[in-house]
Amino acid sequence: MVNIITKKPGDKFAGSATVYTNRPEHSEEGDTRRASFNLSGPVAENFSFRLYGNVAKTDADDTSLNSHVSGLKLPPAGREGVRNRDLNALLRWDLTPQQVLELETGVSRQGNIYTGERLMDSNTNANNMLALLGQETNITHRNTVGLTHRGQWDWGTSRLLFQTENTRRTQYPVGLAGGAEGSITSTAASNMVTSRLHNYFLNGEVNTPFNLGGQRHMLTSGFEYRNEKLDDPGANRQSSISSSGDDISRLTGSGGQRTGKADAQTWAIYVEDNFEPLKSLIVTPGLRFDHHSQSGNNWSPSLNTTYHLSEQWSVKGGVARAFKAPNLYQTNSNYLYYTRGNGCPLNSPSIGGGCYIRGNPDLHAETSVNKELGLAFNGGEGLDASLSYFQNDYRNKIYAEMNDNAPTVIGRTKVFQWMNASRAVVRGVEGNLTLPLLGKRGDTLKWINNFTYMIKNHNKATQQPLSVIPEYTVNSTLDWRVTPQWSTQLYATFYGRQKPRTIGSGGYAATGNALTELGSYATFGLGAQYQVRRELSLNFGVNNIADKRLFRNASNSAGGAATYNEPGRTYYVSLTGRF
Repeated sequence: MVNIITKKPGDKFAGSATVYTNRPEHSEEGDTRRASFNLSGPVAENFSFRLYGNVAKTDADDTSLNSHVSGLKLPPAGREGVRNRDLNALLRWDLTPQQVLELETGVSRQGNIYTGERLMDSNTNANNMLALLGQETNITHRNTVGLTHRGQWDWGTSRLLFQTENTRRTQYPVGLAGGAEGSITSTAASNMVTSRLHNYFLNGEVNTPFNLGGQRHMLTSGFEYRNEKLDDPGANRQSSISSSGDDISRLTGSGGQRTGKADAQTWAIYVEDNFEPLKSLIVTPGLRFDHHSQSGNNWSPSLNTTYHLSEQWSVKGGVARAFKAPNLYQTNSNYLYYTRGNGCPLNSPSIGGGCYIRGNPDLHAETSVNKELGLAFNGGEGLDASLSYFQNDYRNKIYAEMNDNAPTVIGRTKVFQWMNASRAVVRGVEGNLTLPLLGKRGDTLKWINNFTYMIKNHNKATQQPLSVIPEYTVNSTLDWRVTPQWSTQLYATFYGRQKPRTIGSGGYAATGNALTELGSYATFGLGAQYQVRRELSLNFGVNNIADKRLFRNASNSAGGAATYNEPGRTYYVSLTGRF
């Protein structure tokens, strides 16, 4: 969506500006600097505006950060650097007291500053990668324009939005197979590849209150239309002739002609009702129909309920079917990914021929059935608590693990496709607790907590995790307003154990570092805010006070769960001025 700032422009001219910086204690970790502004106010009678801008840069981590991994010219990378520039403008026209027209446009540029990231740990092309350290190797430009009409009518309210989005991404070419796979193959700017994505989006919605059978209803209904067009010349760079000379061009389209162009159209209609059939019972049934130009049709019903047991206690439950269409690469039979090591099964006949993964125009959309049941308590005076159980069951999960779907064999080369073959489940418990300790509703001192505990996060066919995530995450904050001008927060985050996959994507058992687990750990921080005067405020603090650090073991899943760096102690400060 275009609307990155939703606050309505005011009747008076106002603005703010913020500067921010953070500095890690360890010099091999990258600094961050950011400056932003926000202006809004009237332009003329019935016209107002809002203007937002942001400039930010985070330096890339130094290559020495993961130097404990020996035998490589370039150790596994730390966090990449990022350079952002954003500008967003909105012009609002109040046609009448009940009719509003908004024109919004935005431009943004993001440059990813290279720090040595690649798909596989290899010394191949290391000199190219070393030469590009600290440079932008991936640059994305995004332009958006949106027009929105909002109306209030005798029968209810309406909203109609039309939006266009153009994204241009330019990056250095990377190796497509063998030892160079995933590593930058050229440092010449003239060899950079540019892809373009054009999206057109139309959405309309109306909210209609009405009475039926003595019940008050609020009916929400609407439609969506999206048209996506992709032009990626880099998508068909991969040769259709494998390293052993096997030609798979007959599988990639008519006459072997391949193109990086693809498109898809999606439209949907939906309706949702909200009413109270019994005292204290709120019921919200809904139904959505989606049509995808390649994946076909899908119906998504939903039902959510809330029952107030008393003024303090309530029970909430819901079940909904969700729909996710495949992306433009996954359905494009012209798109090829070739590997001779990264997950390619080692058993014959792939030896010498490698493995291809190609797009599949017959993919079905992913669907899931999402269920939730929870209990909430609102004790008044700032005391709140909730506990919920959730379960998401996925069908037609889109994936391309090379051990799970039968390939086409041409000579000594295996050809896999993106498939709809496995089921997956995500199951867990989440909750929150806010305790007022001092002052009315805890205005002086309160304790704020939330947590998530994962019971299951697996592909049902392989019993492998969908992603490597902590078994639990707990966020806890002690918020103390010392004086009307001063406030402080002591916060902590606790992470549970993280287990890696035990089976590689090629179907073989993981060994060595690939089985590395991460034990539970915690980080602590301290922040403070000071209102210097009405129009000037100061914010400062320190993250990871105990300087708990984690380091990567490899650039890919060969590192097991040790696939990221946990930054050490970092100091930050920001200053905001308003008028």
